[in-house]
Amino acid sequence: MSPVNIIRWIALAVAVVAAFVSIPYVGLILVLAGAALGFMGVKSETRMFYLVCAVALAQVAGIFGVIPTVGTYITDILTNISTVWNAGAAAVILTIMKERLMD
Repeated sequence: MSPVNIIRWIALAVAVVAAFVSIPYVGLILVLAGAALGFMGVKSETRMFYLVCAVALAQVAGIFGVIPTVGTYITDILTNISTVWNAGAAAVILTIMKERLMD
């Protein structure tokens, strides 16, 4: 298993577990995992897809909050995953900027 896949699984596990229990510095953990994924795990041909998905996920993460009992947990999980994706999107944007400056 590649390091990128390990980081993906850890980020997903933290995002899910953090919806149910309090994890110290969970935001920092999710942002660092997302940034690592953005720098290492997003290929140049999938960057646009990744950026669009990050924005879309941030917009729809709270939609399940209206479901009684489980809606808040689903919303928390999607919000945590959105944090990872948006940190990765910031890393992708920084990578694109670096590449443009190096040309």
